[in-house]
Amino acid sequence: MTIEKYIKSRGLTTKLVAQKMGITRQAIQRYGTKFTPTARTLDKLAKVMTELGAETKVVDLVKVLYDN
Repeated sequence: MTIEKYIKSRGLTTKLVAQKMGITRQAIQRYGTKFTPTARTLDKLAKVMTELGAETKVVDLVKVLYDN
């Protein structure tokens, strides 16, 4: 699973999450495929997703990236 698919599985859109993070939707699409996000980025992503109603922890995102 990719970060993008994980976001969608939690009922959010990559566009909305990207806007809240101040990045592009394309950047989120590349997480885990073209580059690995930093711990700081994963923390920010988890916080944004939680604020949007999809409680997420950094460990959830790490599992998405590395449990293939």
